[in-house]
Amino acid sequence: MFKAGTLSPVAGPQGGRRPAVTAGLAILLVASGAAWAHAALVKSAPGSRETLSKPPTRIVLKFSEAVEPKFSSVRLEDADGKAMPLGSLMLSPGDPTQIEIAVPQALPRGSYTVRYRVLSQDGHVVKYGYTFRVATPTRGND
Repeated sequence: MFKAGTLSPVAGPQGGRRPAVTAGLAILLVASGAAWAHAALVKSAPGSRETLSKPPTRIVLKFSEAVEPKFSSVRLEDADGKAMPLGSLMLSPGDPTQIEIAVPQALPRGSYTVRYRVLSQDGHVVKYGYTFRVATPTRGND
């Protein structure tokens, strides 16, 4: 037991163990935070909720970390949930954080959902999706 007026080894005035323990916990939290991060979508084309005047010819998805294309997939659905034809998924040249996929047929006017499933660098699968719309071209935008 400690006498009144004395300091425990954990709370010593010369630093004791408390700053070392605090610093150790901070390092552990920062390091483990990186391990818990998953590939987040940071940019896309077409963009989320974007309205296009003409159909896209490809879908591009950029993530916050590298993804494994062999274990990733992209699906494009119309407003009724019907799958639209797509080309092969591939990494963008020189960028392991970006995948792209060709849209070989012109999409008719309507709303579409891009659904993706990617295996992130940390080994976690990330599934999500977003919508965009193809509008009728207006005069002068053809």
